[in-house]
Amino acid sequence: MVFEELAVEVMADLPSDLARYEVLALVDRVRLDPRAWADVRDVGSVEEIREAFGTHCWVQYTPHAGAIEVREIGWVG
Repeated sequence: MVFEELAVEVMADLPSDLARYEVLALVDRVRLDPRAWADVRDVGSVEEIREAFGTHCWVQYTPHAGAIEVREIGWVG
């Protein structure tokens, strides 16, 4: 699992340990089945980009062979 710099900054700014736990739980679910979530890449783009949603958070990621790259994290809680 690789986190982009922006995702690391968002994780550091989350309001509580509970928020970080929720985000990491979603990332773990994504890691187990990365292609179960919607592909949201722009038309014509060759880079696969997917988004997964939790109760108060979402992640945007790129699946790689056996791993995921977390590009962005959102928190609405």
